[in-house]
Amino acid sequence: MTDLHDTQSATRLAIVQALYQIEISGNSCDLVAEQFLLDHRGAIGVDEKIRKIDRKNFFHMLTKIHEGTGILDNTISSVLSDRWSMDRLGATMRALMRSACYELTDRPDVPARVVIKEYVDMARGFHDLEETGFVNASLDNLARSLRGAEMKMIIPKQDSEKNGNNSE
Repeated sequence: MTDLHDTQSATRLAIVQALYQIEISGNSCDLVAEQFLLDHRGAIGVDEKIRKIDRKNFFHMLTKIHEGTGILDNTISSVLSDRWSMDRLGATMRALMRSACYELTDRPDVPARVVIKEYVDMARGFHDLEETGFVNASLDNLARSLRGAEMKMIIPKQDSEKNGNNSE
């Protein structure tokens, strides 16, 4: 199961990296996805090792997130404080938040707590403690807004770990 979880985590990381590349380069989603899969052959972690990704899921989610950017941004903005806006966030943070929001809105098969944990862990690789705390608080608020009933449920630790391994 660990290999599946590692592949899912790496796929999420690759999506965030590709979303960042789309925003920074201005290139099309299809071109970035194609280049990403040819050049990188996976996600590159902070340790600079290439990690295997689910290529089909990568392309599907990347396309859906890119197409839904406006809706995702509005959804995210609804839980940000008055002094924050999507424009104020950096490109990496926007990519991370959009990807997490997509999973919370369009992937009910992935437990909300798994989404939060995965993206908070990812944020640690890109950002300092304060920004990681911002991601955690924002995603918690977003999950409570989008999946209130699920977030009220108390899940035993061993069940939540099992769900994390079967999240996609």
